[in-house]
Amino acid sequence: MIKLIRKLLLFLPLLCAMIYVSYRIDPSGLFWGAGYERLAVEHMLKGEYINGYQRLDGRELNEIYAREVDYAPQVIVNGSSRSLQIKSSILPGKTFYNASNVGADVYDFYTSYYIFAKEKKEPEIMILGIDPWIFSESKESIDDRSNKKLFYEFIVEELGYTVDDYVKEDPYKKYKALLEPSYFQSSIKYYKISKNADLQPQIVDGEQVFDQDDIVKTPNGAIIYDKNMRTRPQEEADYAALTAANTDLLRMADFDKLSPYYTKLFEDFIIYLQNKGIEVIFFLPSYHHYIYWAAEENVEKYHCLFEVEDYLKAIAEKYDIKLYGSYDPDAVGLTNRDFMDGYHMREASIYKVLKLSKNVK
Repeated sequence: MIKLIRKLLLFLPLLCAMIYVSYRIDPSGLFWGAGYERLAVEHMLKGEYINGYQRLDGRELNEIYAREVDYAPQVIVNGSSRSLQIKSSILPGKTFYNASNVGADVYDFYTSYYIFAKEKKEPEIMILGIDPWIFSESKESIDDRSNKKLFYEFIVEELGYTVDDYVKEDPYKKYKALLEPSYFQSSIKYYKISKNADLQPQIVDGEQVFDQDDIVKTPNGAIIYDKNMRTRPQEEADYAALTAANTDLLRMADFDKLSPYYTKLFEDFIIYLQNKGIEVIFFLPSYHHYIYWAAEENVEKYHCLFEVEDYLKAIAEKYDIKLYGSYDPDAVGLTNRDFMDGYHMREASIYKVLKLSKNVK
């Protein structure tokens, strides 16, 4: 028996080295997150800008950021791409992160908060960028990229909901991979590949962020749209909006009623946040006039767009929540020049509506 133990001890340094390499390189992102997004977060935490946001998995990046940042951002924004331009300048002097996602659905709406709560990094202020489709049960309102498991974990573990097929994931299961020779071999291969500069996020000089052909990810999570999108002639922006208005409106075609389940969930979420002492702010990003007029002309099909806003105004009043913006551009004094297309306001126009600080104009 002693001889066997001695032989095993001879392999112990090798085993420890294998475990260390597999853990640090982590090719499948079990511990540190996906490699490309992990590197992007490293740059962001250094205050650097990243080119080519569309090549990043924004949801994965947000989860890694929430885990790696060494403080709790005082302000967190959630929402879709319609809220992704909101930067830290919205509330000067406070630490900030924009956790919005392109194509964000109802699952993203809640998990973008939960990824920080899981790390004990809850904000003081939560700016909720609210799109109408988070109250829809239509399949078209769901994005394949959202983390459904994380959503169910949140509503079960934090809000006390019951989900029949929910099983809490074993947090220690992933550590078994560290003992697998195949994971070690994958780590070595990944390390060699990751040295290729073409596979790494590209840093953008802070003075050149507004002159890029790609979308830029800022250190605080917000994005800067590419130069073509931001500077396109207004006729092109209006034409893009008109084209969108002549097709089914984004995630609204099969939205026939506000889901009782999702409205209850929303209200429970508001109560949950307020009970934690978190200030909640509603932001309703406007639609281009052409989109909104199309909804008014076909109100039988798009009546939920108007019903969601009425519902949110009632909830804001009920829970004493500040509400900024409106899906109706006229209601907040916007013109066509405040839009880059049918669904996205210009950054300056967002700040014109979301006036949280006197310093923001």
